[in-house]
Amino acid sequence: MTEIGTQRGLRWVRESVGLFKTQPHIWMLWSLAYIVIFMVLPSLPMLGFLGLLSVVIWPACMAFVVMLYRQVDLQGEMVPRQVWQQLQAHFRTLVLLGLSCLIYAVLATYLLGSDLAALVAHAPSKAGMTESQMTLFLENTLSFIVKVLLLLLPLFIATWFSPMLIALNGYPLSKAIKSSIAGMLQYTMPMGVSWLVMTVGMLVVMLGLGLIIGILGALIPMLAQLLMPLLVFAALLVINALMFAFQYISYKDVFRAAPVIH
Repeated sequence: MTEIGTQRGLRWVRESVGLFKTQPHIWMLWSLAYIVIFMVLPSLPMLGFLGLLSVVIWPACMAFVVMLYRQVDLQGEMVPRQVWQQLQAHFRTLVLLGLSCLIYAVLATYLLGSDLAALVAHAPSKAGMTESQMTLFLENTLSFIVKVLLLLLPLFIATWFSPMLIALNGYPLSKAIKSSIAGMLQYTMPMGVSWLVMTVGMLVVMLGLGLIIGILGALIPMLAQLLMPLLVFAALLVINALMFAFQYISYKDVFRAAPVIH
């Protein structure tokens, strides 16, 4: 029986969760390393330049973690050294992909410059805001968020599969980007279903844990203040690790017959 888009999307979620459950503590450690490199370090004072560097090396790092998932899926064990050796052969192309992402990000920032300036100009002040000013500010904020999402969507589509196609199939940069776009467009339904199910599932888990912490907080307020940040951070680690597993599962299914270019 032919698998429909919804069924495929649900299967991707099951397989992603199953792969994550093989060794969740290890995947969360890799997720922690990824968050430190790409979120924490660039935000530190005097280390802002790492933000630009992180964009350039991001495709290589993403491919590395996804290839670890592939190694565990195929071999049942994780050997990072073997993955790194395989990745080195395509590191230059992955860096070129990162540079392309950086150029796109700079252009997107330029296009959003006037919207960001308008948002800052109408930001709430200490003196407060009238109802009309607050309405204008909310409208500008919503417009800015929509534009950001629309500008990020092409980048997301172009880079979801391309790092793996470069690292695992040896695709050149242009072919990897075009194939990633084609794969995303062809499998829009299962991708959308998977994203929706994982998002709702994570929200349900967070709400359940939040309710438990709220009950404990009513009894021991200090405990709630301690547990809530830990809960949010742990959820971020799990979400990030699951996204890598999902990238591998969707890549494996979409490009199962893709040729390897030597």
